[in-house]
Amino acid sequence: MKLSNKTILKTLANVLTRIQGKNLEATCNLDEPPLRSELFSSDQMEQHGKTLAGLHRLSPGHAPDRLLARLA
Repeated sequence: MKLSNKTILKTLANVLTRIQGKNLEATCNLDEPPLRSELFSSDQMEQHGKTLAGLHRLSPGHAPDRLLARLA
């Protein structure tokens, strides 16, 4: 069964309306894209990645190889 975001939001709004006795669907704009789609554009994400990479510092010497022990 495949549900769309719009269907899920409407169902959730109906449940909350019944619980709270308010019309929440009137305050919820289902045609508006989710906020997460506006967090970073691709250019902003690229710049953010470069900034993070520039802040990263390597430790001198050899670190213990703990990954294989965790995967075993």
